[in-house]
Amino acid sequence: MFKKTVIALSLVSLSGAALAAAPVANLKVTGTITPPTCTIKGQNSVDIEYVFDVSPGMFPVSGNLALEPKTNSIEVICDAATYLTFTSTDNRASSVLTESIYNFGLGLFDTDKKVGFYTINMKNATVKQDSTSTAQSVGISNGATYGTTMFADKTKKLAWATAASTLKAGQVFTADLDVRPTLSAALKTSSGDAHLDGYATLAFAFSL
Repeated sequence: MFKKTVIALSLVSLSGAALAAAPVANLKVTGTITPPTCTIKGQNSVDIEYVFDVSPGMFPVSGNLALEPKTNSIEVICDAATYLTFTSTDNRASSVLTESIYNFGLGLFDTDKKVGFYTINMKNATVKQDSTSTAQSVGISNGATYGTTMFADKTKKLAWATAASTLKAGQVFTADLDVRPTLSAALKTSSGDAHLDGYATLAFAFSL
């Protein structure tokens, strides 16, 4: 009985020594995923200005004055292929004359009167796969609808796309932005100078 016990203990000891001596390799996977970098005219922040000169004689006999739209082009250049979207934030939201998800405020006059509102219409969207490629005409999506032109919606993102749910990837994105102000009829009887003071932020987002 004593022999059996000794043998058993010896076997356990030998097994333990064999396990302790086994080599171990730890495999680690590291790295970083760098998102694309995109700029507008080579900068992270730019001002796109629309200047409208208005005289009293331009107003109709009754009702508000809808001005002809003016157009500016934007070009966003990225250092890698990506999808591109943007959101629109109205920094003069409290001054919108007629409330709508498409209308942006133009500021106040005579202390508390609203100047009017303006709309932003995106059109002529194109995408280039890289800086040397030919630009491809695409459409615009807000996630629910798709078209060749689309008004900026303060509640949705606009994207360069080929269908409502299919964004178009590329490195160079261009589009025209039409801005059309509508001015309050009350401006005709203003006691002083009134100024158009529209101010919106277009925040671009991109993804791999």
